[in-house]
Amino acid sequence: MKTGAFSDRPSEASRVNDILIVGGGISGTLAATTLGRAGYRVCLIDRYPIYPPDFRAEHLDGPQIDQLHRLGLLDDLTRGLYRGETVTTARFGRVIGTDRTVNYGLRYEAFVNRARAHLPAHVRTIVGRVNSIETSDTLQRVRMSGGNTVAGRLVILATGHGNAICQQIGIRRRMVRKAHSLTFEFNIEPVAGSLFEHSFLVYQRERIRDQVDYLATFTLGATTRVNLFTYRDYRDPWTKAFLSDPDTGLAQVLPGLASVIGPYRTIGPAVARPVDLYVSEGYRRDGVVMIGDVFQTACPATGMGMVRLLTDIEQLCMVHLPRWLETPGMSAAKIATFYDDPVKQACDARASHDAEYRRSVSTETTLRWHLHRSRIRVTERVNGWRNHVPASSHPRISMDGSEPSLAAG
Repeated sequence: MKTGAFSDRPSEASRVNDILIVGGGISGTLAATTLGRAGYRVCLIDRYPIYPPDFRAEHLDGPQIDQLHRLGLLDDLTRGLYRGETVTTARFGRVIGTDRTVNYGLRYEAFVNRARAHLPAHVRTIVGRVNSIETSDTLQRVRMSGGNTVAGRLVILATGHGNAICQQIGIRRRMVRKAHSLTFEFNIEPVAGSLFEHSFLVYQRERIRDQVDYLATFTLGATTRVNLFTYRDYRDPWTKAFLSDPDTGLAQVLPGLASVIGPYRTIGPAVARPVDLYVSEGYRRDGVVMIGDVFQTACPATGMGMVRLLTDIEQLCMVHLPRWLETPGMSAAKIATFYDDPVKQACDARASHDAEYRRSVSTETTLRWHLHRSRIRVTERVNGWRNHVPASSHPRISMDGSEPSLAAG
């Protein structure tokens, strides 16, 4: 387990577990760790013995740090990583402000495999593909492609964007917006060979027509990583051109960036990841509960994806599931208390709101949004005069529709 690899132990498949977790990404692995540490009989199932490279969340900061600390997972997941202490915000070739905030950078697959390496020893792990799930209000059965069956009182679906098992048990997915956003990742280095001044920089958009939200640069091991959040179409010729020559593409959409960080060049390939916005329907069922992206997606630019899945883990594993296991059965009515949890519902609503807001404030050209962005720029100037920027690393949005100065306007 210290390598992050799963062990395939089919001989244990006939034992009845308290919880079966299908999906060994970050949500499933952290849920298994939390429940395993609480003493429950947990079986974690995933098709990969070691989680492969995957472009997803690469940065931890703000509320994510607080959530991992409450779960008792922060130290294990961040030990030995570079710890950033500040976030600098810039736009139009100048620094707006700098604020203190703890932050860490690490690739998603490294995050998952670190979490797997700290699974409690008694948590069972099975490598394989799930063929089907049989659910009831008493006992759940997960059938593997190899013919084995694993039984448990509750199934937690943590399959991320994977939807096949959901469809098999009758859970539907409603698409809110196909290809809602497009995020790019690549590395940069200073042309002069010296270090960049800012370990974590948020550089805001310069022109609405570019359909860019913001760019984040942060320390990732021995490199400086760039995440560029846009609302471009991945089928657009511009996307292909950017991937083939990110230096030119970045200079076109953020011409003032070099004035803040100095001359730079991209190194290695650029990768793009489109994200669909969707929500699940028909999920109130006996014996099965959903967490993370399989239930609902978030726009990466908001930082709410990781916040959502950690909120799901906190509320499910530390509040509801211990109560459920105290009494017989696992009915849909019992499981509904998680979906109706006001903390979860508020977080889900925030993720949906922020996704729509960030897209609108980054792309809409109506008078309403023009005036809104003008107000934000005035706020930025005032904050610049005061030499203060509100504490946040990702641009955060309030539920009343206003946007603090760190948000890209």
